[in-house]
Amino acid sequence: MTSESTERQPRYTYAPFPQTTTVHPLRPYYVPQNTDHYYTPFGNGTNSNEDRNDITDIDSQSVLKDLASLGFVKYVGVAISHPFEVARTLLQIQYLPNEDVVPVVTENTPRNNGSEEDLDDDDDDDEMFVRSSQSLDPDSPAFRKSKLSDSQGYLTTNVYDVSTRPNYMLPPLENGVWSTLGTLRSHNTEGFSSLWKGHFASWLYDMGHLFLQPTLEGALNDAFDLYDDTIPLIYLDRAGPNIATLVTSHLVVGVLLSPLEVVQTRLIAQTSSPIHKKYNGTFDCLRKMIKEEGFSSLYWSHNLLPSIVHHTIRPLLECTVPLIIDRVFHISPTDSPILYGLTQLGLNTLQLLIILPLETIRKRLQCQIRSRTPDKPFETIVQTRKAPYVGMLDTLYRIIIEEGISQRYVPMRGNSQKRRRQRGLLDNYGIRGLYHGFYIHFTANVLTFLFQTMNGVEDDFENY
Repeated sequence: MTSESTERQPRYTYAPFPQTTTVHPLRPYYVPQNTDHYYTPFGNGTNSNEDRNDITDIDSQSVLKDLASLGFVKYVGVAISHPFEVARTLLQIQYLPNEDVVPVVTENTPRNNGSEEDLDDDDDDDEMFVRSSQSLDPDSPAFRKSKLSDSQGYLTTNVYDVSTRPNYMLPPLENGVWSTLGTLRSHNTEGFSSLWKGHFASWLYDMGHLFLQPTLEGALNDAFDLYDDTIPLIYLDRAGPNIATLVTSHLVVGVLLSPLEVVQTRLIAQTSSPIHKKYNGTFDCLRKMIKEEGFSSLYWSHNLLPSIVHHTIRPLLECTVPLIIDRVFHISPTDSPILYGLTQLGLNTLQLLIILPLETIRKRLQCQIRSRTPDKPFETIVQTRKAPYVGMLDTLYRIIIEEGISQRYVPMRGNSQKRRRQRGLLDNYGIRGLYHGFYIHFTANVLTFLFQTMNGVEDDFENY
C-alpha cells in the first residue's frame, strides 16, 4: 500500500505562481499574469508603468483641452462686453469741474456799446474762437482772448477749450456710454481698436478669479466642516458661516489680483498716441509700476483700502439678495414669479446705487501714480484731476463739491460765454458723476426680470 502510493506519480505538478506550462482542466484557457503586473481595466498584456503613463497622458490632454476651450470662451465673452467697460471707465475717471474751479474765459478787449457793427464783430470773433482747428493769423482778434496760465506762464489745458485741449484728449464726455463709444471710435489717435484697451488684463483677472475663488472657498468649507459650496444658501439652516467663507474667498482673491485691475484701468485711461503713450501692455505696465512706485505699491498702497471695501461689499450684497427675498419677504419664485422678479429687480437696483460710487472712487485712485520720479508722464485721453486725491472720503467729497452742475462747451452766437450750466436733478451736487453707467446696468437688470417672468408664466401655463 505504501510502496504503491510512493511509486504512483501525481497527475499534476504544483509549482509556485505563476504556472506557465501546466494547464488546469477547469480553466484551460487561463493565461497566468506576470508577477510584476497588477490589475488594470486595459488588459493584462502590457506593463503597469506604461499603462499608468498612458492614463496620465490621456487625463492631461483632456484637462488641457477643457482648459483651452474654457479660456477661449472666456476670452470671447470678455471681448464682447469690454467696449462697454472701456466707455464706463472713461466716464467714471473723467474730471469735469464746475466754474468755481475752472473760471469762465473772458476777453481782454473792451465791451462794445451795442452797435450793430460791434455785434457783428463779436459774432465773427466767436466763430473764429470755435474754429480753432484752422490756421489763425497772429493779428486775428482770437489771439486777444485771455487764456489761463500757470505760475511759469505756460497755458493750462482746459477740456472745454479746443485751442488749449491736447490733440490726444477727447472732448468732454457727457452723453452716456453709447455716445462715448462713438466719440472714442472716431477720434484721430484712438480709433476702433481702442475699444479693447486692457482686454488681456481683464481676461487674466477673470481666469484667475474663476480658478482661485472656488478653490479657496471649498478649502475654507472643508477646514471648518461646513456644507458644500455648491448647495444654494437658501437651503441651509445656518447660512452665516457659508456667507463668511464666500466673502472671505472673494476678498482674498480680489486683493491678490487687484494689480491686474489697476493695470486694466490705466491701460484704458492712457492715450493711444505713440508719442505720449506710457504703457505698452499688461506686463509692461506691471514692470513700470514696480520700477517707479516700488514693489509694495502692488498691494500696500492707496489702492489697498478701496480694494478691500469693494471686494467685501460686492459679494456680500450679491449672495444675500436671494436670502432676503426668501427669509425676509417670504416670496417663492415658483408660487409668485412676477413678485419675486420685481423684488429681485429692486434689490439689484439698490445694489447698483451702492456699488457704482465705490467703483468710481476706486478707479480714480487707480489712475494716480505715487512716484516722485516717473520715467514718463501718464497722459490720459480724458481730463483727470491734477491734484491727487487723499483717500476714499476725500475723493467722494471732491466729486460732490467740485463737479456739481455739469458743464458743456456750447458756442452761443453773439455771446462771449462759451459754457452754460446744465441743471438737472443729479447735477447740482455732483451726484451724477458717481453713477456713470447706471442706466446700462439697470437696463440689463430689467431685461433679466422680463426674461425670468416670461419663463415663470410659461411654466404656470404648462402646469394647467
